[in-house]
Amino acid sequence: MTTLAAARTLGDVLRGNAQSLANKTAFETVDGRTVTFYDFNARVNQLCAAVAAQGVGKGSRVAILSKNRPEYLEVYGLAKAGVIVVPLNWRLAPKEVAKLINHSAPEVLIVDETHLPVVDQIQAQLPSVKKFVALGNAPTGWTEYEALLATGEAVETTVTVLPEDVLCLIYTSGTTGEPKGVAITHAGALGNCRTAATEMLELVPQDHTLAVMPLFHAGGMWYHLFPSFATGCTTLLLSEFEPGTLLREMEARHITNVHLVPTMIGALLAHPAASTTDLSRVRLLFYAASSMPADLLRRAMLAFPRCGFAQGYGSTEAGVVTVLGPEAHRRAQEPEGEHLLASCGRPFTGHEIRLVDDVSGEVAPGGVGEIEVRSADLMKGYWLNDEATKKVLNDGWLKTGDLGYFDNEGFLYIIDRKNDMVVTGGENVFPTEVEGYLFRDPDVLEAAVFGVPDPQWVERVVAAVVLRPGAVVTAEELIGRLRSQLAAYKCPKTIHFMPALPKSAVGKVLRKELRQQWQQ
Repeated sequence: MTTLAAARTLGDVLRGNAQSLANKTAFETVDGRTVTFYDFNARVNQLCAAVAAQGVGKGSRVAILSKNRPEYLEVYGLAKAGVIVVPLNWRLAPKEVAKLINHSAPEVLIVDETHLPVVDQIQAQLPSVKKFVALGNAPTGWTEYEALLATGEAVETTVTVLPEDVLCLIYTSGTTGEPKGVAITHAGALGNCRTAATEMLELVPQDHTLAVMPLFHAGGMWYHLFPSFATGCTTLLLSEFEPGTLLREMEARHITNVHLVPTMIGALLAHPAASTTDLSRVRLLFYAASSMPADLLRRAMLAFPRCGFAQGYGSTEAGVVTVLGPEAHRRAQEPEGEHLLASCGRPFTGHEIRLVDDVSGEVAPGGVGEIEVRSADLMKGYWLNDEATKKVLNDGWLKTGDLGYFDNEGFLYIIDRKNDMVVTGGENVFPTEVEGYLFRDPDVLEAAVFGVPDPQWVERVVAAVVLRPGAVVTAEELIGRLRSQLAAYKCPKTIHFMPALPKSAVGKVLRKELRQQWQQ
């Protein structure tokens, strides 16, 4: 048996659990599907053998476009044979999906039935993909996933995989709008899992996990679901967030830990069934992507009477870095401790944080600076982008782009985003990417995109636009044009037309002024 503490690669965890927890349920779904740890590993072995017969081996990429389901984790299991897994964001527009596929150049693309129409629009534009695999009924020219699986033997792979080998590429849009594939190694992924399992989630094998966060996110996969799997927990996989379903399943299955974003927590509490649902067995609610408003936390603590709350701060590149744990949340219930809700907590063991500025280097205690992180769990770099890698990685330190400060207790506070990223409903939106599409519009002269507070989404995307002379267009029309090119969550919810944008002396648009002007 190989425990998470001793594992060096993902394959070690899969093999270890298959031996020690053979008949225990690893994954279950609301429609009654279950798979044991033993059977899960056997199916992964079949898949590894099946793709190897297609010439897909160590270093090859396999991409998946799908909502949460057990097969998603089987595809991730290909990493035990050295295959690099590319999880694709199903919220992206078809053109955006094509860009990521062509950048990562997978030889196999696996798609669930829901997203077959997306691939149908771009299939002719994907020269690297040699085999299209459907999770469910396969269109003409495609292979059904189960048929592919049946061609492989359930024997362990003999491929040598090292901790420093790349396990997966998780894409995060850069501030330039160009795709950047974050290369996460086996060592980095398992390091994050150990940190999350022990210091943040405090998991034990008896825990019953509910996983609803999309698995194309590093947070959903490496900070919650896989730590649960590696610890030996049974995980209920939900394909999408629906408050009534979550409430029902948490009560019926005695769920003990769940990962949500504040927006989801608010939706749960607003559901009519919330007041009559027994949530007393939930012992930990982990939230991320943004801080928790004080009023929402108070209401959540009343609804989850025995539950501890934990917030994690990190990024795809850095992994999970700090935790604001249950004790800090209990302190925050009192007026003298409420300020802690604005914090993202203290650094984990083995994670160093320093604050630097462009003038004096490391800032003095209490000063504001850009957050830089050093740990063994950082990304290996950006896939096929050495220039971007060198901009953020230097001598083992990763620049996060976030500005923050430490208080006298060692709690870290983020006060602004150096790159102006907007976090809306748990999703990251980079203003420059959205502005790039606005600038291409024939009616737009200038545009600036920014985030403002929102009671439901924490932040919402807003744009300020200067039209070209003589242009006549409504905000609804501009938003409609954007929605044909961008994921809906990236599109502005509101567009303000202005005669001119506020700018600095050197002509830089002052997004901070726009946020202040329109945040009400």
